[in-house]
Amino acid sequence: MKRLFIAAVSAGLTFASGNAQIYSPTPGTTSPPAAGAPSASSPRAIGPGKAVRAQCRAQAKGQGLEGPARRAAVQECFSAARPDLAQAQKCRQEGKGKGLADGELRAFVRQCKVGG
Repeated sequence: MKRLFIAAVSAGLTFASGNAQIYSPTPGTTSPPAAGAPSASSPRAIGPGKAVRAQCRAQAKGQGLEGPARRAAVQECFSAARPDLAQAQKCRQEGKGKGLADGELRAFVRQCKVGG
């Protein structure tokens, strides 16, 4: 039983390292971006909401904005980069304003995004 376990673990490690070599780019080489694709450093690039918001915050910080001006700049940047998430955020705030919570809030946001 112990030998079977050791064989399975070693086979798993062998296949895992083989896949890492196949799918990882070689050091120092990068593939060129597709034509018309936004660059990774651009906050307008579609990505996870947290990453986009972090890029927008960094951009606002780089411009030296503070307080309400910074908040507005981050919100505008985020809305331009991820309008779908910005719409969901507006719907969520509206639902919370109506006193909705949990399942009712989720259903409201889902319906609001479709209708919005």
